[in-house]
Amino acid sequence: MAEEDASHKARDGLRKSVVGKFKEVTGALTRNDSLTTEGRLEQEEARKLKEADTSARMAEAEAKQATEHLEAVHDAGRQEREAAQRRADATETRAQQEAELRKQQAERERQEHVAREQARAARDAAIDEQRARVRENAEAADVAADVNEAHAEHGAAVSDAERARLEAEQERRRAEALEETLEEHDR
Repeated sequence: MAEEDASHKARDGLRKSVVGKFKEVTGALTRNDSLTTEGRLEQEEARKLKEADTSARMAEAEAKQATEHLEAVHDAGRQEREAAQRRADATETRAQQEAELRKQQAERERQEHVAREQARAARDAAIDEQRARVRENAEAADVAADVNEAHAEHGAAVSDAERARLEAEQERRRAEALEETLEEHDR
């Protein structure tokens, strides 16, 4: 029954392929692109059906072979499962130990990282503080220089003002003396 079905599928696939080729050639000769494309599609469909049928037959053969192999493997599998369970138990224990070691290592690395970051932050803060002090000192020096300059200018201004006052006083006295002289002269 399976052989009849397989031979029927093979004949059907061959028929579709031949019909598709005929349509492609006819379409090419008559310059009917639609017929050419239809022919190519039918050939492609026939090829895919053939591939699918071949794959199905191969799958059936592989399934039969796999069933036979499965029975042989079943007994070996039982023994292997027992050995695997023992290995799994040992692996699990080892994995737990390794996980604990990694956890401890990660915690150490985290603590070291925190310590490095704290040290870096302290260094940065000290540098920032030192820079701020330098800026403050420079600003204070600038302010002191400005104050000294202002004092000097003020002193010079006071001296200039005093000199101008004295000169004005002398001019006033001269004017008074001249006035007295003129008054005496007029009398």
